[in-house]
Amino acid sequence: MRMSIEDQKRLYRCLYLTRHTEEVLSDLYREKKSPYKPMTGIGQEAVTVGASFCLSEGDFVSPALRELGAMLTRGMSVRQHVLDALKKPESMSGGRFSAHHSGDISKGIILGTYIVGSNLPVALGVAFSLKYTESDRVVLAFFGDGASSTGSFHSAMNCSSTMNLPLVLVCNNNAYALSTPLRFQMKTPDIYIRAAGYGMEGVCVDGQDVCGVVEAVDKAVRKARAGGGPTLIECKTYRFRGHSESHDFDDGRPAEELSTWRAKDPLVIYRRFLLSGKKVDEKALRRIEREVEREVKEGMEYAFAAPELSADKVDMYTHLYADNGGREKNV
Repeated sequence: MRMSIEDQKRLYRCLYLTRHTEEVLSDLYREKKSPYKPMTGIGQEAVTVGASFCLSEGDFVSPALRELGAMLTRGMSVRQHVLDALKKPESMSGGRFSAHHSGDISKGIILGTYIVGSNLPVALGVAFSLKYTESDRVVLAFFGDGASSTGSFHSAMNCSSTMNLPLVLVCNNNAYALSTPLRFQMKTPDIYIRAAGYGMEGVCVDGQDVCGVVEAVDKAVRKARAGGGPTLIECKTYRFRGHSESHDFDDGRPAEELSTWRAKDPLVIYRRFLLSGKKVDEKALRRIEREVEREVKEGMEYAFAAPELSADKVDMYTHLYADNGGREKNV
């Protein structure tokens, strides 16, 4: 994928926006200023941002648990995300779900779910509809290493390959399913090789290198768009924080392992790349960072100042049913 200087700066902006937003939300939770318990993707931004960066308008993203980067890259605002997180009535769901169940179909972001691997059959269905209607659009579905052991994953692999669907499956292999190390989950440390059993292409990339992620996913997206079928892409990555912010920072993981991976920070790696190639100077990057910090601050302030959900106005039945004309129908 050829990127202009402006594309490269925009990519860095998305990476920094994702990192800074999650750090601020995590600090607020730990300081007991927010009820929202983040399950961050800090350390994994190159995967979610880099993969989503390859999509075109009209394509779809199916997030799993740590895909805030994908949502922001696809155009979801910090304000919108925090309104969801705080369950404010001004949020898209009217305060009905938190940021873990967030989405915006107008931006191609399919509503997420807590259940491990359950987004994959949904992404499969959307991919089937795109092929059925002879569209050239693509679905990008994220999942973790733990989800690769679910029936949903194998069903999605088998069906998408058999029906030659425009689906790109991106595995965030961060080596832990909650607190279970990869070696206790499966015999082989490589997930991408499972693609061969379903007659589809499997690719493995360094998930800390956003350029490598962009290159691999862009190729898979172009292939899917041209009718070449699905691809499984495994990104070897690592989360720098605990499973959630209610856990310890290290989750009991070995200190040496943590320090080794933290030395592979995707933001630091990409920042050095931009500066070393003299494509962007330090002044330009600092300008981007200040703009992001201001955007996050304003988004947080707006969301926290928004009216709270009133108990006497909670309506459990709106948005549950629709008549044949597509109009909302309450019970």
